[in-house]
Amino acid sequence: MSLKKHIILVVGLLFSLSFYAQQITNQEVIAKIETESIDDIINIKGIAISNTEVFKSLRYVMYVIKTNPVNSNTSRGEHQGRFTLLPNEAKQLGFTGINKNTDDKVTVILLIYDDNDKLIGKDRRVALNDDEAEKKTIQLVDEKKENDGVKIIAIVTESTKTKPGRDFYNYFSSSYRLSQISGKGSIHILEKLSLGRNTTIDVLVDNKVVNSFFVRPNQEYLEQMTTITIQNIRRHFQNLEKQKNYITQY
Repeated sequence: MSLKKHIILVVGLLFSLSFYAQQITNQEVIAKIETESIDDIINIKGIAISNTEVFKSLRYVMYVIKTNPVNSNTSRGEHQGRFTLLPNEAKQLGFTGINKNTDDKVTVILLIYDDNDKLIGKDRRVALNDDEAEKKTIQLVDEKKENDGVKIIAIVTESTKTKPGRDFYNYFSSSYRLSQISGKGSIHILEKLSLGRNTTIDVLVDNKVVNSFFVRPNQEYLEQMTTITIQNIRRHFQNLEKQKNYITQY
């Protein structure tokens, strides 16, 4: 083979590897777009989900693109900002609402970049008037699915005795739904009497304590305990999944 052909082959291979590397996203940080229809409004929110034990400093850009079906004219809205992500944390990013009473096709794109401006997370969704539905073909997606693709979320129950205990339950249940943690079983928030007039909260996943702390009537403290609890629960389900995979292999 001539030197020229060798050079062309090597350059082509390097280009292919570079292109492939750029496509690897949603590994350490997962970008996710969620939509919710309320009356005539579709609420759209972008979510970043940490899938690592490392603290991340990131930025995001969320585009909302409207395309007129008659003349194909487009308009684009943009939301962007910087944020940090704790290990195993889920955080809501951009949020917007659109009116359903339009023929425009509305496409939402969420991009997440690391502190070196490398694209590490991305998601795309047609939120309204999806003309792509009939064109879509079945794709093999490299992800685990349960129950025919329906994400299974653990049931959350509570036995609280005080207002701060109920406040923690409300913070936790809201954050847990946002976290998109997939796991079977049940989560129970149990508040117990302690020394004096103090109380403690045990958070149990299938009767196993994943976090325990004294209750304080302080919003910042309760939100901090919520974040720690979410992290512990995510690790718990990840460990269960690893154990299941290990048993399956052997």
